[in-house]
Amino acid sequence: MKKALPYIAGMILLLLLLALIWGGKKDQFDHRVTLNRKDKIPYGTYVAYNNLKYIFPEASLNVNKKEPGYWEDEIVKYDTGNQTMFIVTKEFNATRQELTELFHFVSRGNDVLIAAYDFSLDARLFFHMNLSYADAGYQIDDFIPSLDTLELSLSSSPFTKEPSQFKYPGRKFYSFFDSFDTSMSYVMSRTIDSAVVCLRMRAGNGSFFIHTAPLAFSNYFLLHKQNISYYNNLLSALDPATTNVIWDEYFIHKPAYDQPKDPSPLRVLLAQRSFRTGLLTALVGLILFMALGLKRRQRMIPVIKSPANDSLDFVKTIGRLYFQKKDNRNLAQKMTAYFTEYVHNHYHIPTDNMDNDFVVRLSQKSGCDEKTIQLITDCIKFVQENSALHDQQLSEFYTSLNKFYKTS
Repeated sequence: MKKALPYIAGMILLLLLLALIWGGKKDQFDHRVTLNRKDKIPYGTYVAYNNLKYIFPEASLNVNKKEPGYWEDEIVKYDTGNQTMFIVTKEFNATRQELTELFHFVSRGNDVLIAAYDFSLDARLFFHMNLSYADAGYQIDDFIPSLDTLELSLSSSPFTKEPSQFKYPGRKFYSFFDSFDTSMSYVMSRTIDSAVVCLRMRAGNGSFFIHTAPLAFSNYFLLHKQNISYYNNLLSALDPATTNVIWDEYFIHKPAYDQPKDPSPLRVLLAQRSFRTGLLTALVGLILFMALGLKRRQRMIPVIKSPANDSLDFVKTIGRLYFQKKDNRNLAQKMTAYFTEYVHNHYHIPTDNMDNDFVVRLSQKSGCDEKTIQLITDCIKFVQENSALHDQQLSEFYTSLNKFYKTS
């Protein structure tokens, strides 16, 4: 009987492997919305990204993964014009500082196209707009396809003499402008029921293009019938003299603020039949391995743990302690103390009076811009004069300090 156990185990594993392969042969539609330039699934952006080199044949094509204000010079030329940046993401959760950097970039004669289903509160206030949502952000059941069909049209001017209609039998996943500043905006695209989904906003010598239907840039939409004309016509409104095209990946990977934690991390994965089958196969294999390996053949080799970094553990423990206590003011005071000591030791500047002269001298010695240093001194004065500090204020204080340390 013992001699037959390996053969029985092998047969069981083979049957499970065949069942897994047979179950995975079904041609199922991939409903994941990734908007990733490398994904060839229906709701990826492989076609939109690779088509840019044909729309802008004379321009270089680069991929940016850095936050605004910390762009790499060889990818984004911050002080020059004739550049176009594409930001295609599900949620454009930009902060006020990031929006300010994008505004400075656009005002120098560049275009930025932002396609997103949802926008952060800072972004809506920055662009003077309010949004409403056509759906809840999730897919409609397959047996009601009419409830989840996206149909868009381009404005009659400047594209064509008559509005052009473009639709596909895929997900809507779009919002629309409930209100916007008509004095600074121009309507570029609408839905079939006349809801505005794309605006052009002038900013200095450049323009923002705000598009609230990101799936209009998906593979499924662009490859359905003649929908690629929507993409080509919309992009024809961008600067034809563009010399550098940037595809941004910073916002697509940036986590949302106050994102709720899922109570079961495996809930989404367990909903996939292939994953459940693979997990079952792994569990059966583990049980068989334990059953066949009960008799130890050699002495177990002890695992020698590497020396622990007690200092790092101490820092993490203290950080978690302050986070749990929500003592933002105390934490801000310690950040202030470290900042003043850093300035005193590195630049030998007195920190007793952080007036305008202090800001100018520190900017000249450290190389950091005066605006960032002014934000830091304003936060320090606020901490000294108030007994409470909001989480957002603490986050902005940390962002300004981090930018100063990186620049100086």
